[in-house]
Amino acid sequence: MTTTSAALSPPARNWLWPALLAVAAIGGSWALACVMPFAAFAAILAESENRATALVTVGLIWFANQVVGVALLGYPLDLHSVGWGVAIGIAALLGTAAASAVAQTSLRRGLRLVLAFAAAFAVYEAALALVAAMTGELEHFAPATVAQLAALDAAWLAGLVVLREALALMGWRNLGHRRQPA
Repeated sequence: MTTTSAALSPPARNWLWPALLAVAAIGGSWALACVMPFAAFAAILAESENRATALVTVGLIWFANQVVGVALLGYPLDLHSVGWGVAIGIAALLGTAAASAVAQTSLRRGLRLVLAFAAAFAVYEAALALVAAMTGELEHFAPATVAQLAALDAAWLAGLVVLREALALMGWRNLGHRRQPA
């Protein structure tokens, strides 16, 4: 039986999953008023792609998120907003690096994914909390708020796993499976 992904060239096959995730992120940015579940994307990419692809894809997701915020949702282009946008991008990349480090371990796949998510979320939130402490905006990191964000990210991760598995059942068998570490 031939699979749908066999008809694609190797470069197209390698970038299809990250591209699908980026499209999902753009829709999510718009639907959730730019509250992007970067830990979920970091974890699934770290578990399924090499470190370089994961970082590039999260960087593109961050950029798309910023464009949606400014162009579609009317976020201002002032120093405060741009500064937070940059901080969010750096935090997302740091979270992805943490998730990638966990994904390199020899733990079982499901456990690796859960731990990669936990690492990504912890590093992402800690990095942003550090910026918030420096800018006097730490009140935005109340435990209830962070717990809501963790639940949102976890729900997104579950949805992304379901998407990946559904596509695999439809014939995209090599979609989102780790390639050589970078």
